Amino acid sequence: MAEGPGWAAPGAPPPGGSSPGGPRWGSPLPPDGWGGGQATPSGGAGPGGGPAGPGGGPPSSWHGAPPGPPNPWRWGSAAPKPGIIPLRPLALGEILDGTFATIRANPGATIGVTLAAATVEQIIATAVTISTEDSSTATMALGTLGTVVIGFVVRLFLSGVLSVVVSEATLGSRIGPVDAVRRVLPRLAGLLGLTVLVTLAVLLGTVALLVGAIVVGVYLGLATPAYVLEGGGVRHALRRSVTIVRGSWWRTFGILLLATVVALMLSAVFALATGIVLASAPGVFGDFLDGDLTTTGHIVEGIGNLLATTVSAPIISGAVVLLYIDLRIRREGLDVTLAEAARQRAAAGTPR
Repeated sequence: MAEGPGWAAPGAPPPGGSSPGGPRWGSPLPPDGWGGGQATPSGGAGPGGGPAGPGGGPPSSWHGAPPGPPNPWRWGSAAPKPGIIPLRPLALGEILDGTFATIRANPGATIGVTLAAATVEQIIATAVTISTEDSSTATMALGTLGTVVIGFVVRLFLSGVLSVVVSEATLGSRIGPVDAVRRVLPRLAGLLGLTVLVTLAVLLGTVALLVGAIVVGVYLGLATPAYVLEGGGVRHALRRSVTIVRGSWWRTFGILLLATVVALMLSAVFALATGIVLASAPGVFGDFLDGDLTTTGHIVEGIGNLLATTVSAPIISGAVVLLYIDLRIRREGLDVTLAEAARQRAAAGTPR
């Protein structure tokens, strides 16, 4: 099991010069030269170790085939699938399937961690709501701001943890909740700064125009997995997200929107059930429609919010990470790196 976040190309030095504990995701593979030639390394060897063609290029029988490591999906054969997804460009259904497959294969590190973090958030939020219910407007506003900040921190923590879980599941490995949290904690401060910058950029886009906020949000939507998995800094993650999304904005927007809709629909089920329970006994829970709840009513409402968060957060975060992997496969040949990493793990007998 890797000890630090990030996936760099095989042989790339990890950040800080420490020895890598597993596959890293930082450096993209060289362009594969689709539609054009690319020089091969000196020594006359062509792609895959075969003979080089005239002038040091690939043999003429390749007809412009991309040099570099073999890439199964590009040659029409079945792509390797060491984990939750085949290592090739993904269809929309495969991204959603991979998200749910990650949850099924790693319930402790997905549902378990989400439930634990959301429980802490809801306990604090419910306690603040109850304690400030009869306070002044300023005190209530301060309490609301505090709960929003706590929720903000909890969600960025969960997005980092789930990035690690999905990256391991892609290679066919499982990771426990403790290990997943340990991998993210050293990056949590930077992840907070990254999220603040993304939020500010989106707010600036909102001030300009709602469409601008959406455009900026999508371009920076993959910054979290880039930061957690590639091991670079905050500025690097922002640039990488824009680079990866560029040219695929509409596809990225559509998949993120669909994942959000799916998560909201599942959350709405719990919200509806909670509303029915609260409205069924106004003498016990208070007036739900007017928002005048008793202490018991606030607790029930908090439990409903907790369940909704536990279901929705892994879906959205999982889709973001798989979309990041998909676009890097399409642009940078990441499937070659991941297939090799999976083969090395299998040969070494790494626990799954």
